[in-house]
Amino acid sequence: MKTRLACISLAVTAALAGACATPGASTSKDGVKVDAGVTDDEIKIGLFNGYTGPVAAGAIAGAAGFDARLAKANAAGGVCGRQLKSVRADTKYDPAVAVQAYRANVKDIVMIGQLLGATSIYGLSQQIARDGIATLAATSAAEVIKLENVYLFTTPFPMYVINGLDWAKKEQAGSDGKLKVGVIYQDDAFGQEGQKAVRYVETNDPDIEVVAEAAYDVKAEDLTAQVLKMKKAGAETVWIHGIASKTGPILSQASQLDYSPHWLTVDSGYETAMAKQLGRLVDKLHVVTSSVLYTENVPAMAEVKQNVEKVAPGTKPDQLVIAGWVDASVAVAALEKACKDKDLTQKGVVAAMSGLSVTTNGLSPDLKYGSGDADSRIPSRQTRMNKIDTKTGVPVPVTGFGATDLAGKWRLADGSKS
Repeated sequence: MKTRLACISLAVTAALAGACATPGASTSKDGVKVDAGVTDDEIKIGLFNGYTGPVAAGAIAGAAGFDARLAKANAAGGVCGRQLKSVRADTKYDPAVAVQAYRANVKDIVMIGQLLGATSIYGLSQQIARDGIATLAATSAAEVIKLENVYLFTTPFPMYVINGLDWAKKEQAGSDGKLKVGVIYQDDAFGQEGQKAVRYVETNDPDIEVVAEAAYDVKAEDLTAQVLKMKKAGAETVWIHGIASKTGPILSQASQLDYSPHWLTVDSGYETAMAKQLGRLVDKLHVVTSSVLYTENVPAMAEVKQNVEKVAPGTKPDQLVIAGWVDASVAVAALEKACKDKDLTQKGVVAAMSGLSVTTNGLSPDLKYGSGDADSRIPSRQTRMNKIDTKTGVPVPVTGFGATDLAGKWRLADGSKS
């Protein structure tokens, strides 16, 4: 995998070699230092996401939440007296297309508010570091935290696995307290991080045994072999670490094989529309999330829905709407801090991320970005568990937000171990 990522990174670097440098900084009439993406009236933020292709529904939902949060900020006067505007570029969930999106937009934005996909992020990491542009990663892959100028706006995926399997052990294990676990994962950096987190749990929890592992290509349509491997190994609980378009086929194939384990997945592995197709198959599916649900009656939800309706009328309930709102909350907080520091350049926003604290008003655990090593920049370790309402398809919480002791002990170095 390291070889494949290195090849991607080299290809991306070559493609970007001819790119022009960001325009030089200047001082605006209000005394604020500015460069790319900032005028006297406007601040542009790039959203590089897969608006077409296998993750389109989630990408569109996330962008709606992001733009809704910008609408709230703009209604209050914007940042530094400037209105905030997102600039969308479709990556099609393809690293090569992400390169093109970056090249076409980096000189016209002050920061990247969303860059989707761990592989795309790795491939662009050298250029992001050289350009000095703050990049909010539209992933929960922990490994990207190690990259210069790249930040998560959510709890990283290993915490989902660690907290989720602890819950599963308590709720789904047999009378002996032991739990046999299988993992089906996407065969890329994203999926392998989930696989390694499952192994980390097994290493540190004697009551959990990993009995089967099966990878799949993101373009694969037939997942029979992966499901059959789980069944033959006797996996009682199966962790699915992949995108939502694969979760449905996995559950359907298991049903055809008369295999009915408990299923766990991350929030990006589920979409509400799946429930209509799967019916009662979602009864044994639980989704781990790090933000509240779009249908919940928390104090901040009313303004979320109000602003979403303004910018994207008719948006259906989706967990990623909230993720987009929280994402934009980090962007707005960073820009406000940069404004206070009188430096709205790309590098000024990077500086503002150091030591930044973001209050999400109950939409997710509050986020904090340390100024020390990479582990200090893990913004949160908390998640919660949700079941699926079979009538609406909406995840319903069965726990509050929290982190296990094992999650608190996890370090980025643990994610590098096979």
